[in-house]
Amino acid sequence: MENPLIPQNSFIPQKALIDVRNLTVGYGTKIIQKDLTFSVKEKEIFVIMGGSGCGKSSLLRVLMGLLKPLQGTVLYGGTDFWQDAENRQAILQSIGVMFQGGALWTSRTLAENIAIPLKQYTRLNDRQIYELARYKLAQVGLSGFEHYYPSEISGGMRKRAGIARALALDPRFVFLDEPSAGLDPVSSAKLDELILQLRESLGMTVLIVTHELASIFTVADTAIWLDAKTKTMLAQGNPGDLVKNGPEIVRKFLKREAE
Repeated sequence: MENPLIPQNSFIPQKALIDVRNLTVGYGTKIIQKDLTFSVKEKEIFVIMGGSGCGKSSLLRVLMGLLKPLQGTVLYGGTDFWQDAENRQAILQSIGVMFQGGALWTSRTLAENIAIPLKQYTRLNDRQIYELARYKLAQVGLSGFEHYYPSEISGGMRKRAGIARALALDPRFVFLDEPSAGLDPVSSAKLDELILQLRESLGMTVLIVTHELASIFTVADTAIWLDAKTKTMLAQGNPGDLVKNGPEIVRKFLKREAE
């Protein structure tokens, strides 16, 4: 039986794996990060960390197709994302994104926000789309809030709704840009728990940009450190190992020590 959520001629990587090789990120002649090489494993929660202005979000934009790299390669399941135009759109449809702040349409209800990608990329009818939107909201703990507008719910709930929209097309990869930013510690901890639960239940691969230490230690399987001064990656590993054996600047960051 055909899955109505997936276009029938779409390309789906056989392995949920991202390989980044010798990547340079920047704008025009301005280099933000260079010589980036790392891999993201299947079902891994991979955190991109670093100081303000180091290029974390810019790297995420390259990985999600919003910014073309100045140099280097990004492979999804062995397919060159930026060179293989034939399969790029299908790869994009295997990616779900929660932008910083949630980026919800304020004039639309939560259900209507989630319906946007479903209307664009599936053959579901309006009733099926609404039922699926309800289900996605229930997955993130927002059952019963389908008809609420973003202005009528809390910041933490807006973040959850943003994640629900990111999950609309059952993506293999989910990108979260500063998901805990602006939240109180309790709401942030609950969001971390949700991310872990969704990874376990859905088997998705998650990439997160964050500077929140509690979140980094709670959710990250692997983290990389982008350095603003040298414009490159200085460390990669589990945060628990990096806080002991990483470069000094990384250890100080993870221990919240002043320079």
